[in-house]
Amino acid sequence: MVDKVEMKETKYDKRWVPYQWPWTNKYGENMTSFREWLWSRKFTLSYLAIVWILLAFFGFASRKNCDGPWEIQFMCSMTMWMGQFKSDFGHFMMTCFTTAWFHNDFVHILFVTIFGFFFPVQSYEEQHGTKSTIKIYFASYVFIGLFTGSLFNTLLLYWPDHHFVSYGFARSWMGGSVGIFAIIGALSYYSSKKWFLWSLVFAFEIFNLTVLGNNGHISFIHISCATFGWVYTWIGDRYLSRPKDLLPVQ
Repeated sequence: MVDKVEMKETKYDKRWVPYQWPWTNKYGENMTSFREWLWSRKFTLSYLAIVWILLAFFGFASRKNCDGPWEIQFMCSMTMWMGQFKSDFGHFMMTCFTTAWFHNDFVHILFVTIFGFFFPVQSYEEQHGTKSTIKIYFASYVFIGLFTGSLFNTLLLYWPDHHFVSYGFARSWMGGSVGIFAIIGALSYYSSKKWFLWSLVFAFEIFNLTVLGNNGHISFIHISCATFGWVYTWIGDRYLSRPKDLLPVQ
């Protein structure tokens, strides 16, 4: 019995990319109970429901211009601005828990929904539990807020006119991708090749930056978050006890 449980538990750890289909359990079996399926992806389903409801009610948030109807002004106050790290640190830290719920265009929210929550996030939640998913997801926003906030405000003292610095202050930062890339980093640690999935993220962002010409700030943040997720998981695995549901049943 112990061997059978251990074999099931390590199914996704043996893969280079430990993603699974949304309708399977952590043993790789199709889930037949709708209630069990809902319970296994509580955070994934709740997040997707909330962000699409917010979109239907408020519309898309603005990257730069907060002059407009109250909906735009409200979303601007709930998203992350680098300038507030120094001017209103308490509010800045609050946005670490609110900015993930808003998106600035259809491609943005579609990427988060399909390539984020339909694959890595729901895979991680089924394999490692809802509580663990929520912890790493929002811990990544606290990390990236403190990291980028201190970085940009320090760079502002020395290179205020540099585009990388000025652009960081010129717009708000929002969306669910920060937590997604942290979870991808965590899944990379849990895979059989611990740096493979992280390496794919790095290669993907370099391609986005050099070939597609996408925003360098976003690539920088995504790679930083994937690294955070890997290190966060390594620390938990090395220095903290494993969750009880990962221990073999005697």
